[in-house]
Amino acid sequence: MVRRRTAEERRRCAEENGFDDDDTDVDDKPIPRDVLDYTKERYNHQMDLWIDGLLRKKLGLSTTTRPKNYLTLENYMHLERQLWQNDGQDFVHEASRVFISGKLKCRVFTPARLGEVSEGSTRRGTSKGLRYRPLVVNPMLFLLAICLAAGAFKKYKTLKEVLDVRPPANQRYWVLEWSPHVLDLPVFPEASVDGPTNKIQTGNSFNTQLRYLAIRAGVSPVTVHSMRREALILATANGYSDRELINFAAHTNKMTLTRDYLSSITVVDGLASFLKLPLRSDQAEDFRSMTANRNPELLQSLPAKVQDELRQREDYIAITKKIEDLALEMSSARNGTVARELKSERGQLYEQRRVLEEELNRIRWNQERIHPSERKEKVYVDQHCSRFDRLRHMMPERITAESPTNLRSGRYKPDAQCRITLRGDAKCSTAAWTGARIVT
Repeated sequence: MVRRRTAEERRRCAEENGFDDDDTDVDDKPIPRDVLDYTKERYNHQMDLWIDGLLRKKLGLSTTTRPKNYLTLENYMHLERQLWQNDGQDFVHEASRVFISGKLKCRVFTPARLGEVSEGSTRRGTSKGLRYRPLVVNPMLFLLAICLAAGAFKKYKTLKEVLDVRPPANQRYWVLEWSPHVLDLPVFPEASVDGPTNKIQTGNSFNTQLRYLAIRAGVSPVTVHSMRREALILATANGYSDRELINFAAHTNKMTLTRDYLSSITVVDGLASFLKLPLRSDQAEDFRSMTANRNPELLQSLPAKVQDELRQREDYIAITKKIEDLALEMSSARNGTVARELKSERGQLYEQRRVLEEELNRIRWNQERIHPSERKEKVYVDQHCSRFDRLRHMMPERITAESPTNLRSGRYKPDAQCRITLRGDAKCSTAAWTGARIVT
């Protein structure tokens, strides 16, 4: 029986036969071809060579992984307060703020993966994601506002009409039918200056919004997986069976849940167990909250002097000039293939020019955290925060539209109404909500 060659032996044999590891001809252009069965069979060999073997070290391939963090209830409240009560961010359309808040709730109330709500990067161009057609029931506040603004219900146009519907005496529910015109529309679309479009928002786009929202809230960048991990951890602690947890997480085995999602921070109260005191189970949540490393005074931009010094560097000026030239070539390109090549080249130049962001991350990492009680006056870390704080009294709807405190305690404020227009269509009425209860 022939002995199976190891990955190192295959690598050495390839080099002896003239294998060239030059990757200058490798680019990010899509290959319009299905993966062949033979190629699939060789996946394990390629893993041995490029991921686990010596080629990884020889070519300097990165093996770093993003540290796990958790979007606990405390961190979620920081994001919502920032988004509605403290955020001076000027979105392309105010509907974006509602969509972000709605997506946050989809993520923290369920363990939904990125591609189940947005268009995932692995399904680019497919427009797959959450649409009205499969949306059966969802008790979340902002989804109802989005549905009303889109005119999604076939027979009901106002919130009063929706809330007045009661199930039959012999039935516990009643299904509200969708309007035919929304069946193929995304629930969370991309927004333009004119309002929501018919194009679904991609997962990368939402991840970018989530990242910058977290930074504006003074929290380390979180991802959809941060919310999914926390949802699964809390579900695990509530005594559900293994089969129920696997179904909830949409996994095929429990090992995936244990290995990739559950926290190494235990909820077992060893002190109380030993001293026979009442057991605590909430201490682990605080430690998971600390993985987001919140700093309320996190710098939002570099000091002007540092920015000017970096922008005067010769390499920065040269790259900027190339980017501007490529932008002009792209605008005049008539061939789609050429335009894609220019766009790809411009993306590589943007990556090289990330010196400003890298410097800002370095300063943020070393930034001193000061306890609020030690501050004699309020400090603004960004001009937008400063401007919004001066003008916020003119926008009471932003302060009362979303109160995480009310959401957590269950208290409503029926006397404080606020409205926001999501769509410009005359047939799509303005949606409004009060505290944790929507009104029109």
